[in-house]
Amino acid sequence: MDQSAMTIFFAILFLMLGAMVGTVHFALIAKDADLLVHGGSALMAIALRIARMLLTAGVLISAALQGLPTLLAATIGFLMARQLVLRRVQVKA
Repeated sequence: MDQSAMTIFFAILFLMLGAMVGTVHFALIAKDADLLVHGGSALMAIALRIARMLLTAGVLISAALQGLPTLLAATIGFLMARQLVLRRVQVKA
């Protein structure tokens, strides 16, 4: 495969990866807020925050190392997931 085909392949791959990680990221924010509001374990809340940040940072750093198109694709996927999770949370409330 030539360079442009690989760039497109990685952009699509990181778009999907960004969407998956974004979904997990924002779902964990909702879970973290639920733990804090309803008096859950503080240790669990801290663990969720650390796991969420490490996962998100790992994917975005990996995308950045591949180049600007993949970083942009991962970010778009991440933000699309945000909208999806926000809609789902609003429906439950």
